[in-house]
Amino acid sequence: MKFKQLTINTLCFLLCFFCTIPAFAQKGTGITGVVTDEFGDPLPAASIAVMNNKKIARGANTNLNGEFAIEANLSNGDNELVVSYIGTKTVRIKLTPEVFKKPVEVVLKTDETMLADVTIVEDGYNRLPRKDMVGAFTTVKADDIMMPAYQSIDQMLQGKVAGMSVVNTSARVGASPKITIRGTSTILGNSDPLWVVDGVIQEDPLSIDMSSAITSDMRELIGNQISWLNPQDIDNITVLKDASATAIYGSKASNGVIVVTTKKGTPGRVSVNYNTNVSVRERPTYDMYDFMNSYERIQFSKEAYEAGVRYQSEPLPQIYTYEGLMAMFNKRMITEDEFSRYLQRLETVNTDWFDLLTRNSVSQSHNLSISGGTDKYTYNASVGYQNNKGYEVGNENDQITARLSINSNINEKLSINAQLNGSVRDADGYGAGVNPYTYAMNTSRAIPAFEENGDRAFYSKYYTYQYNTLLGGKNQYSYNIFNEMENSFSFNRGTNFNASINVSYKILKWLTYQGTASISVTNNKSESYAGEKTSRVEQLYRGYAYGTEKAGSDRFNAALMPYGGVLNQANSQGVSYNTSHRLQFSKEFNEDHRLNAMLGMEIRSSESTSEGNTVWGYVPERGSILVSPTLPENFKPIGSDVTIGWGALAQLYNGAWNKMSTTTNYMSFFATVAYAFKNRYVVNVNVRSDASNRFGQDVNKQFDPTWSFGASWKIAQEPFMMEHVHWLDQLNLRASYGIQGNVVNTLSPEMIVRYQGLLQSYNEYYLSISSLPNKQLKWERTKSLNLGVDLALFGITMNFEYYRRNSNAIIRQDIAQEYGMATMPLNGGLISNSGLEVTLNFTPIRTNDIAWTIGVNAGKNWNESSSDDRTAKADELTHTDFLNGSSDRPLKKGYPLSAFWSYKFSGLDGKNGYPTFENATYDAVEGDGSVDPTTFLVYSGQSEPDFSGGFNTRLRWKNFNIGMDFAVALGAKKRLPNPYSTFTYGKMPDIFSNLSKELNDRWKQPGDEAHTNIPSLYTSVRDLYNLNLPNGLYDNIYSMWAQSDVRVASASFLRCTQLSLSYSVPRTFCKKIGLSRIQLSANINNLFVIASDDWKGYDPELGYSIQPRIYSVGLSLGL
Repeated sequence: MKFKQLTINTLCFLLCFFCTIPAFAQKGTGITGVVTDEFGDPLPAASIAVMNNKKIARGANTNLNGEFAIEANLSNGDNELVVSYIGTKTVRIKLTPEVFKKPVEVVLKTDETMLADVTIVEDGYNRLPRKDMVGAFTTVKADDIMMPAYQSIDQMLQGKVAGMSVVNTSARVGASPKITIRGTSTILGNSDPLWVVDGVIQEDPLSIDMSSAITSDMRELIGNQISWLNPQDIDNITVLKDASATAIYGSKASNGVIVVTTKKGTPGRVSVNYNTNVSVRERPTYDMYDFMNSYERIQFSKEAYEAGVRYQSEPLPQIYTYEGLMAMFNKRMITEDEFSRYLQRLETVNTDWFDLLTRNSVSQSHNLSISGGTDKYTYNASVGYQNNKGYEVGNENDQITARLSINSNINEKLSINAQLNGSVRDADGYGAGVNPYTYAMNTSRAIPAFEENGDRAFYSKYYTYQYNTLLGGKNQYSYNIFNEMENSFSFNRGTNFNASINVSYKILKWLTYQGTASISVTNNKSESYAGEKTSRVEQLYRGYAYGTEKAGSDRFNAALMPYGGVLNQANSQGVSYNTSHRLQFSKEFNEDHRLNAMLGMEIRSSESTSEGNTVWGYVPERGSILVSPTLPENFKPIGSDVTIGWGALAQLYNGAWNKMSTTTNYMSFFATVAYAFKNRYVVNVNVRSDASNRFGQDVNKQFDPTWSFGASWKIAQEPFMMEHVHWLDQLNLRASYGIQGNVVNTLSPEMIVRYQGLLQSYNEYYLSISSLPNKQLKWERTKSLNLGVDLALFGITMNFEYYRRNSNAIIRQDIAQEYGMATMPLNGGLISNSGLEVTLNFTPIRTNDIAWTIGVNAGKNWNESSSDDRTAKADELTHTDFLNGSSDRPLKKGYPLSAFWSYKFSGLDGKNGYPTFENATYDAVEGDGSVDPTTFLVYSGQSEPDFSGGFNTRLRWKNFNIGMDFAVALGAKKRLPNPYSTFTYGKMPDIFSNLSKELNDRWKQPGDEAHTNIPSLYTSVRDLYNLNLPNGLYDNIYSMWAQSDVRVASASFLRCTQLSLSYSVPRTFCKKIGLSRIQLSANINNLFVIASDDWKGYDPELGYSIQPRIYSVGLSLGL
């Protein structure tokens, strides 16, 4: 894919610019060396000190490659080299003449107890020692979770953090997963966590036009709040969970907060790093699924036909289907010999749609970074390029990123950090109604893709063209998937630019001012096109195949648009501003008291504009011209006398053009206090109050306060414990309680009206009311309790958490009809989440040559609705709501929000093989619509997992590293794919549809009900397919079977998310060729998944798709 605006010349300019940044190194030749951890990974910013009689003579830091250079002089009394790094054991090297002769290789080993005490945690506003924080949070290094084959960091978080559920929603490249932290606590609001990058809150992604032609797949590829960020630029990620950790973010914190910290420059000589990766996504094959081949598909049609199964409609005579051949033969359109020859081809063609429509796609990524600096200032710059190709032909995603970070220590008091980030992201998809993977999954293999002479095979279907009533539903269109793909497309380009500056000024030794200002500019442009040769345009606008009618014919005159296609466009722009001012107090008193406090205020503003438009008559292949649709005065419908107004353009005045702008402002005040006594007793207090124009101007409701209180007790550091329990390295008890907030941006306590144009009856402008005013409407609030234990003994570190969260969510409730609306949003949707989390890390083996680490995390969440909508009258719940589950309203008190119910299957009728059910009968029922559906349905479970976790292990032997990562999700239930989905009322299936081999195990004769639960084919000439329900409604037996408990399966799975192998070339060899580091790597993602056999090849996480296996190789170079 070629970028139209960001060319190779621009890339070269960026590279040259970054590479000309001055290089600053420590003076002198002295001692050189490299510092690594136990796994051979370089440790940047490690402290290097030359000692002279136990005093520091001079110091330095390692660069990004872990290298250092420092002066030392034995004759001046320099006698020791000290190397230290946060959370590791300090190494001391006696200075001898041999130390100066070759680079020193230093391996720092982890000190778990020290790591917990000295690690600095960044929550976006504060940088506090881990020992002074009592909240529930998890920090992971980006290098530890890096998956080179993926484009965005959120996809790499699955199975990495206890209590955080990461569920993939699509196998498309660039699609964002659904992330939930400690359960769902909102119904009408956004349940995504808040993302913060380097202290700047990231706004929600820009929306695009919701036209049906802007496909749902394209909406997925827009990405999320941090899709613009290159994973290679990330240093670490901190996930904040409880009120003590998140209350500082006020009204956006109820769903949890994910804080991303990017890489900074380190003092030392220039460090240049280049990383590249090439990956191959494995295409799906029919061996992965349980579909019929072409012979089995034809045999099934024969058996169904001979058994007397009725057709849904009269088969259209054609040579591409068995039913079409039978129709041609019965109408004497072909001879018996021709019938046999055509049938033999259909039985043996075995079209491999996966081979034709998917591919083993090759993707690549490149990243170049440069960093360095002096004690006065440091810099880090990078430029990256990613080209990701999906396994569907035509699915592709390109992204270019550039970043520059400069930190300057102006003097002892003043320091400034400035950052610039930019990205351009292009995504290619498909036009409306075109989906290669879905087509390959659902299309019969007995249908040929090509004629015997190699031309494309166009099979025919019936349809109704609204302006040709003579033909009614007997209009025919011809379809070929390659023609549709060739003449339609969808495209999205997203650009992002953001800049931020952070100023720190030390007013006093213990008092510091910090200020942050940022601006972010985002643009999204989306297009979806269906050309004049597509079946979509034929069915909606023309009524005949392209080029088959001459000008002036009846069908030509009845066409809304004889030539040209339809182009849907959506453009959105967003600008957000953020500024915060903070006073930070940090001081120790008498060595027993340590106080860290912060007082601040923040102002945020975002403006977004979106515009959608539809263009008729667009012809891109002829110079991107427009041709006129049929003029109203020339339009002549067939079989009826109707007026069409503006013809094809009528939709322009009914929503085909739209424009919307939104402005959101926030003002916030906040304060934090962290107090420690004797390093054993810690208290945290956080308070924040937010005001927003999105929630009215009522003075009493203008500010929404959130707060938290937490305390911890480090028992292991008590003198009596240190004296008598030497084997206990850490025992820390924590407790916190507070209130978190959540603002629902789509709602307001103010009256919301919508302009509707002209009211024809009165010839006056009018508007409609979308929402009634409600001054009592409050922001959603969650009361959160957290209890935690941190434990370290025998080299094992453990963390246990218990939490309970009670949320007062906004739901739609009935109101009196005289208000003119049936419902309005009100507070009162009570939701509770409670859970347990555990994290465990230990290193069974740790030597100079070999090290082995193991990490385990797990989280169990109990989600429950404390209210329900069963009493609603205006939008009354029906049994269908309970069968499908509902994401926007609580169904029943005491059950999860993702709960669903099923019909109770009673087995197959031994006489005819039809399914039977409890509480359903063929007899007439005088039902009451108010009957609780759960009295005749059975509870099946919840569609979202309630247990998630992960397991990872790393093994280093000399220069080799091998690692494995696993993710597990348990507790979810989903319905299996319905093999009868295309059998309308049990009649013959869609003649073009693929069928599951499950149907070969269907009931065929009495006695089969003992070993199968697959119903028989419906052969009765009477309409006996509907059963009556206790609520007075009815459903057909095949639909009921598909939604019965017998078709519910466990969606739990264990996935090997990554198997990795890397080799670091010996540094002595690297030095010989002028490099500091060479690392080779190989990875396999989605190596395997263990799930219920009921899914027969489908991935239970995705439901009706699979996650492709990805093979990748990488190279990393350091200069």
